[in-house]
Amino acid sequence: MASRKGSSVGATAAGIGMAVGLCGLGALSMIYQDYALQWEPVPASWPQHAAMGALSGLILLGGGVMMAMTRYRALGAGVAGAFIGLWVLGLHLPKVVARPSDLTEWLALAECSAMALGGFLLRREALSGPGRLSDIEVRLFGLCCLVFGLSHFAYAKFTAAMVPAWLPARLDLAYLTGAIHALAGLALIAGFQRRWAAAVEALMMTSFVVLVHLPRVAAHRGDRTELTLLFVAVVLSASAWIVATSRTAARR
Repeated sequence: MASRKGSSVGATAAGIGMAVGLCGLGALSMIYQDYALQWEPVPASWPQHAAMGALSGLILLGGGVMMAMTRYRALGAGVAGAFIGLWVLGLHLPKVVARPSDLTEWLALAECSAMALGGFLLRREALSGPGRLSDIEVRLFGLCCLVFGLSHFAYAKFTAAMVPAWLPARLDLAYLTGAIHALAGLALIAGFQRRWAAAVEALMMTSFVVLVHLPRVAAHRGDRTELTLLFVAVVLSASAWIVATSRTAARR
């Protein structure tokens, strides 16, 4: 009983975090009347670009607001998961198919897939109770983590540049965090110590929010890119916490 209560509290906190991140992304799209940068790479040639970009933001904002309310959490999570899932299928998957050797395309696909999964997992939590996630969903999240890890190795210098200057051995930290991403992903895929793997992944992602993105937003006030990176990191962290607090993760 205590375990279920803890899972429920954890999922609720993660849901609120996801709601905050989605509301932030939605607000930015509405303010700038544009899509969510590289996470929503709609061609500029598409008709009514500004209006549709603002509408996209309204959908994210609406999903986030509903997600923050217990009564409408399942609906909001479903809306957000389905909408970001459309980004995955309609915008990112074709790019990966066209350029399968380009890791940047795989990274964008993985990030949006993880965010969409977070929405669907939270919807399942809200409808079925804490922790009722399928093995397939957990393994898909593990695949996303594996791609995150590979990107840290492939773009180590860029990753190191994101590490706060006051931390030592920034390049080594880029490799270390990449290894943690990859190992956590492999553990989730293989079903080995899933609770610990998901918890470590969630803690590390949360540390990125606190140590990397919040200071960068404070240093570059009003910068749209930094704000977008922050809100994406918040949604990804929340998704990881939903997996970490699930009974699917706990039983392996």
